Amino acid sequence: MKNRIFPIVTALLYLALIANGQSFNNAGSTGMQFLKIGTSARAGGMGNAFGSVSGDVSSLALNPASIGTIENISLSVNHTTWVEQTDINFIGLVVPLSDRVNIALHTTYLTSGNIEITTIDIPEGTGQYYDVADVAVGFTSSVRLTAQLTFASTIKYLQERIYDVSTDGLSLDAGMWYATGFKSLNLGFSVTNLGFEQQFSGKPLEVRYAPADPAEPEVRAELQTEKFALPLSFRASGSFDLFEMFDEKTTSHQLITAVDFLQNADTRERVNIGSEYRFEEMLFLRGGYQFNADELSWSTGIGALVSMSGNDIQFDVSASSLGRFGMHYRLGLAIFAKVR
Repeated sequence: MKNRIFPIVTALLYLALIANGQSFNNAGSTGMQFLKIGTSARAGGMGNAFGSVSGDVSSLALNPASIGTIENISLSVNHTTWVEQTDINFIGLVVPLSDRVNIALHTTYLTSGNIEITTIDIPEGTGQYYDVADVAVGFTSSVRLTAQLTFASTIKYLQERIYDVSTDGLSLDAGMWYATGFKSLNLGFSVTNLGFEQQFSGKPLEVRYAPADPAEPEVRAELQTEKFALPLSFRASGSFDLFEMFDEKTTSHQLITAVDFLQNADTRERVNIGSEYRFEEMLFLRGGYQFNADELSWSTGIGALVSMSGNDIQFDVSASSLGRFGMHYRLGLAIFAKVR
């Protein structure tokens, strides 16, 4: 099995090197930036150090292979308040088809609210408004090759609209989750947002030219916008129960500690660290920090798990610092059905 894992990890690292080589040359050149914004309240409370934490539907956007350990139908709904009245909503559903195969469907939707149009002549505002809307819809399939190893891939439909211009296309995510067998140490690797360049089009880009000869028909043309790449990302992650590392495993108290190395195609390398203290699998306290991430820094969160009508329901809330942009908050609800 180790012989099979090695070339796959090597391929993922190779993609990371490609992204690293582009990061400084392509700073600010990628579009669909909403794909880089965390949408999970639980992960947000841990500083988005979540690529190797399994069993959570909301991890689909970080590492699709993390859903491989989910044994029952599970639903996750998360709401994020971002900067300047921007809201991001995430809905994900995981359905186990067998002991080894899970499928999932998720969507992420960003809305900006109304933004007043300004011009050079009327900088205080024209009284007209526009908005921004981004959406990603993904279908995931995960396969557990062994009790320790899971592979998964996601195909996503992406659309970004600004006013009346828009672009859409497809992208691919791929991930691996591996339980090492050493204490509680788990590893995760993922590559997200693999796809072709995008280009905006729409009615505001259409132009008409009057011919010199009135007898000739007018000339219709369309302004061509510059193409942009998707925000390709590579994530290498590790997590473990700190208490189990130094003592025997217990279900009463757990301290999940996680570290993620993140390389985006248009930014410098980042390191996320986070932890989650679990008491009796009912109460959760979280904290995390994102290094080398400009305005992003510390985060904290809490969660609670209750049983209702035979199902487990988890509530999560997190708060994160955006530096000069203030605080932003996430709310999450997860339902774990007890039927198979």
